[in-house]
Amino acid sequence: MIYLSATYKVDDFKKWYTGFGENEPKRIQAGLRVENIFRDFEDPSQIKVLMSIESLVAAKEYIETLTAPEYLEKLSIISPVDIKFWDVFY
Repeated sequence: MIYLSATYKVDDFKKWYTGFGENEPKRIQAGLRVENIFRDFEDPSQIKVLMSIESLVAAKEYIETLTAPEYLEKLSIISPVDIKFWDVFY
């Protein structure tokens, strides 16, 4: 199983969460399943989304959408998006 984590800061959590929810059909179509969403305890504007992925190729294509300036603005993302892929070890 491969996982993807995306970490970034948002300006408006409610706006981000609404837009993130609206994008669910695109995530599902790309074979990504949200496993968990984390908010930093000390800085609630810091978000980490953990997703399991079916296809590394499809996930990388989806990331192009995730990092497009229009998408970042729509979701009030105010920092660079840190994307990492994880292989399950244990």
